Amino acid sequence: MDGQVAGASWLFGPRRPLPVRVTPLRGESTGSFVNRLAHGQGLELEELLERVGFGQASRDPVRVRAYPSSTEMYVNERGLEYLAVLCGSTASALQEVLPSTAAAHLLKTETTQAVWKWPWLPREGHLVPLCGTCATARGVRETAWMISADRWRVCLEHLRFTDSDASGGGRGLSLKLLPETAEAHREREALSQRYGQVGRELFADAFQIAVHWWTYLPGTARWVRRAWDAGLEAEAVPTAPLVLMPEAAAVAARLTAFEHAGRRDGQARTRWMEELRSEMDGWGIDFSVGRLALMDWLQRHSTPATQAPDTADGPASRTAPQERQVSAGMPGAGVPGRLQVSPGHERAAQPTGVLGAASCLPWQLGQPACEM
Repeated sequence: MDGQVAGASWLFGPRRPLPVRVTPLRGESTGSFVNRLAHGQGLELEELLERVGFGQASRDPVRVRAYPSSTEMYVNERGLEYLAVLCGSTASALQEVLPSTAAAHLLKTETTQAVWKWPWLPREGHLVPLCGTCATARGVRETAWMISADRWRVCLEHLRFTDSDASGGGRGLSLKLLPETAEAHREREALSQRYGQVGRELFADAFQIAVHWWTYLPGTARWVRRAWDAGLEAEAVPTAPLVLMPEAAAVAARLTAFEHAGRRDGQARTRWMEELRSEMDGWGIDFSVGRLALMDWLQRHSTPATQAPDTADGPASRTAPQERQVSAGMPGAGVPGRLQVSPGHERAAQPTGVLGAASCLPWQLGQPACEM
């Protein structure tokens, strides 16, 4: 390693697959797959890296072996070719399942040699363990690290929550301990299936509102109780996504109803706020603190989507309202199935799946209350 050639033969690349085949998982990090590929041959990670190409890594084997859980491995085009030969696949097949081998993430190098790098942090997304039950079902007997848009993953099939902080260990935390949270994630999926990107953005807004509340009021009894039920530290940041989801799902329903109604006059806004005040009272959340986040959202969504102005060249691409038509067979098809969001959201949101970035609200989980 450290740029040293592992053998003259590797200047021309590997010619045949390694003896034991290891199948990559869809969505898996490249580093995780290479780690499992090495272990399948009875090798440690640092020993296999020498066969994938040249790169910079620590001289400490223990540190190198921890890379897959802390950062991602990136390769150039030739490195991808080497890796494909070693695992008995093709470069295009690997790019279909390993997100970080996509063309946009390949290293740009002047050399024609195979090169790999482990940057300090992944360029995009987060490393989150695959649900342990899913891994076992696929014949994987060690932690498989996935590239996730969010810092956590929820497996509704096995009711497991995994995150970048390894809450619940390698197999993940059982959501059987938190049935309200499991149901909230089902509601999140239903909103996304029903309204597409619009649904994802409204849920992101709702989650951010809940994040604001939790940041100022982390000792709220219902959130502390959920944390204790799951055996977690009540006011720890990694705990928040688990304990906040039920309220986030309820708020998402309120935001969706507001956008459906399309009314932005003072009377409609006051009535909407009073309905949420009543709900927050039932949750034990201080409305005087929580209303600030709600007022911020209302301000950003003050213009109905139907009044979005056109530019001289037609509707503006960034402010054009998004909408999704729901087919009769989808859940909740008995209510209006077309949803448009205020252009105020479109100007602020970023087109990504990460909850924080998909929202029009600026604060982030873990940000101190004094900075909000």
